[in-house]
Amino acid sequence: MNYLEYEDTAQFEVAHTRLDAAGKLARDRFPKGCLLKFENGQYHQQCPVALAHNRVGMSVGMKIRAMECSICGGDPDECEHIRGREYNGQRCIHRITDAEIMEVSFVAQPAQPDARIESVSISTSELRDKHGDGFRAGMPVTCDNCLSACGGVHQFFAGH
Repeated sequence: MNYLEYEDTAQFEVAHTRLDAAGKLARDRFPKGCLLKFENGQYHQQCPVALAHNRVGMSVGMKIRAMECSICGGDPDECEHIRGREYNGQRCIHRITDAEIMEVSFVAQPAQPDARIESVSISTSELRDKHGDGFRAGMPVTCDNCLSACGGVHQFFAGH
């Protein structure tokens, strides 16, 4: 879903439907479920199926001080290689080797498709409400997201 150019297309909905089906299949095949990560007293949802439904990413504003060509290691403005073309089976990219990050913004569709949120914290009080008096922080907790019907894709920036 992250690599589709536009999110309001039939292809996006096909990818969304297939992602949900893959998550349900995995959960059906592994009935013990996927565990939420517990770290530093906090639970974290890291399921790529669940997280893909939150259509928000990050965009970094930066000053680029230096880059290099992935083919020759030289300055991309001076070497003969063209970004995006393949040379001996290797795709040419411009690697940033020195930059100053100025800001990070949340956006609907980041320029880098993988610049998406990879973990969301879940409060222990929320889990206690869901699991009852037997819940103790640190105990194994499964993610049962894929067992429920899909609630849809959350597009935080739609119409803005």
